[in-house]
Amino acid sequence: MRIRSQLINEETGEVVSEETSTFTNAMSEEGYRFPSHKMGARMFSEVKFPIDMSHADIGRMTILSKLMVGKTNMLGYRQGRTILGYTGREIAELVDLQRRQGATFIDKMLRLRVLQKIITNSGYQYYVNPAYFMANGQRLSLDLFLLFRVELTPIVPGWVINEFLAQAHVKGISVKELNQGHQLAIEIAERILKEKRGIDGH
Repeated sequence: MRIRSQLINEETGEVVSEETSTFTNAMSEEGYRFPSHKMGARMFSEVKFPIDMSHADIGRMTILSKLMVGKTNMLGYRQGRTILGYTGREIAELVDLQRRQGATFIDKMLRLRVLQKIITNSGYQYYVNPAYFMANGQRLSLDLFLLFRVELTPIVPGWVINEFLAQAHVKGISVKELNQGHQLAIEIAERILKEKRGIDGH
């Protein structure tokens, strides 16, 4: 479907400019196209789950991947106009685990870098590694790239990595710092996220 819009001079009737936009029909002979903003996650076939991740772990993370809120890959929910992150206890309940079992599961996912835990002014926030589960309709942000760059680097085009490095430089993060190891990159990303969340109150 195409939509053509024109800017017309009301006095002369002259067409000043014209623009055509193309939209994919929601329904066609091929079937129905689900809106990209619907909650859920995309997966990359070339990315394998960590070898220590059991089928049960994959199942639980699949459940959690449907609970990523907004476009941040954060496990959370909306309360009015506010976005809140799920606590460790709430995450355990969501995947039907007792408190101690839930803590063990979360610790394992953190160790395997399937999850990252960030400290903010409002408490902990858990982010899902987009290499394994990428929120629908989301663009990969610099923050997420820095958090999970080890897993993302092999699947992100080189020119995109260069763009992220340029953005990092603007934020005062040098390429040398990033090359010192992913742990430092995580610490830098945490600092950026804290400042960002502190400003907008999330």
